[in-house]
Amino acid sequence: MDELKLRAGEKFDALQEAAKSAAGSSKSRVQDIVNQTVDAFRKVREAFHEIWHHEFIAESRARAGVWAREAIRRVKEGAPPLSPVLLYEELVALFKDRVWRRSMIIFVCGAALGGGAGLALGLRLAARAPAGPHARALHTHADHSVILVEDAVAPGAAAGEVLIRVQAFSVCPVDRWVLRGRGSMLRSLLTRTQLTVGRAFAGVVLDVGHGVSELELGDEVWGCVSEWSGGAASELLTVRSTRVSKRPRTLAADSAASLPWAGTVALSALERLKFSPDCCKGKRVAISGASSGEGCVLIQLLSSWGAHLTVLAPRHAALTLQDLGAQEFVDIDGDAALSSWLPLEAQAARAGPWDAVLAAGAAGPPHSPRHTQALLKATAPRNAILDLRPLALVSDRLPTPFAFIFAASFYTYRLLRWVVGGGTHTDWLEDKYRLTAGLDTLRQLVDSGHVAPVLDKVYLPQDFESALAHACSEDAIGTTVIRFP
Repeated sequence: MDELKLRAGEKFDALQEAAKSAAGSSKSRVQDIVNQTVDAFRKVREAFHEIWHHEFIAESRARAGVWAREAIRRVKEGAPPLSPVLLYEELVALFKDRVWRRSMIIFVCGAALGGGAGLALGLRLAARAPAGPHARALHTHADHSVILVEDAVAPGAAAGEVLIRVQAFSVCPVDRWVLRGRGSMLRSLLTRTQLTVGRAFAGVVLDVGHGVSELELGDEVWGCVSEWSGGAASELLTVRSTRVSKRPRTLAADSAASLPWAGTVALSALERLKFSPDCCKGKRVAISGASSGEGCVLIQLLSSWGAHLTVLAPRHAALTLQDLGAQEFVDIDGDAALSSWLPLEAQAARAGPWDAVLAAGAAGPPHSPRHTQALLKATAPRNAILDLRPLALVSDRLPTPFAFIFAASFYTYRLLRWVVGGGTHTDWLEDKYRLTAGLDTLRQLVDSGHVAPVLDKVYLPQDFESALAHACSEDAIGTTVIRFP
């Protein structure tokens, strides 16, 4: 027992000594920090005192005092405090002083160099990718090559935006046109993203930004991204909530991703033609490139509304298109037939003209026909021939001086919209069917059975080139989709 007390006492004494040593060391460190701080303040004070009493500063203070006294005197006498004549005389006197001129030159050069360095640093920091989660994405480079990046940074959802885990996205001929420069001018004004390919997508909401009330975490959604807004080829995609909606519950991700882009193009075309379920019964409509995604949607909608359809497509697509609702099939195998209106004109001579003619897909006649009377009925409007394929935007063909004018006008218009309360978003650039309301309309058509996805092939992201080549070929029937495994 005594031995235990002795050992406990020894340990207690050792702990006490250690505590005293630590306290002394802490006190010494605190004292050193205080001394260093005092020395720093003293050096700053000495430097300020030296600058304050410098000959140049003293002369400036003296002149400032003279100016102040003169201004006070002039105010008391009722004269303006700053006389232009007096100011001019003072400036002349100053710039006759060699020391003052040299000091001003040094100041201007320093301000220019410092401002330039600060601007360059700011632009460099602004160009850096924002911190955020990493995901796989298909990035487009300056040479228009598309490379799969495993650790692409996905920005978080800001106000009015949602973060979506993309399960699948579609590719179509528009992506080829985008890689060739379509929408590049607008895209450079709106976003700095390297995502340009992938038009429609389907996925799950992972995060919602402030002000988003229609969507919640875990909602299965679909949507589409226009050429000038970037692309959907990213495993984690941040997009405005106004450009997505809940997708049909009956569709898997692959099938759902095949519909938004093709479906919205078809709905927009029908609105331009003023076609609806109430006025389509008995109308004759011809669709060139009917095996494309939008062509398949048009066939389903028009056939369900009672229209009589003539479709032009390669021979291997005949059975599929007839199952969708086409009544007449015209085989256009061969490049010569694909680049001419002659097959349509020949069919019109045999079976009669149509109320409307639509050109869709990657192939088909590249220009409007010379003789519209050979294709359209006399009662049809002259604008009843629609080309749904991507064409070059006006902004992409502007020479450099006009491009600068366009950019300035575009930014000015956005500023004016913000001033009048229109917000900073660019939803006004989009077709209304590519926004939430149009996507909801498409979902209702799917739920009612009027539209079903026509899924062609499913690829992996690393096979993007093969997927795009297939989507733009004659072999494609419907929409080609890329799925993230």
